[in-house]
Amino acid sequence: MHYQRHLLNLSRIRTQHSDPVAEHFYTDGHSMDDFQIMGLEKLSGSDEYRKTMEQLWKSKLRTYRPYGINVQE
Repeated sequence: MHYQRHLLNLSRIRTQHSDPVAEHFYTDGHSMDDFQIMGLEKLSGSDEYRKTMEQLWKSKLRTYRPYGINVQE
């Protein structure tokens, strides 16, 4: 799942897609060289559990707008 998301983000950056992550990398003086991924926690369990934990980390790290580039779902 993470590998697929990584490939999707890279594709969206290259094609200048109107996506918050892609826009950050092609409008703010960044390049593909600045794109990195870091795991925060290894999880097992259902997709629903992993998505819940992802939302928790986004909140803890304040990556939602206006502090970050994530859009709250």
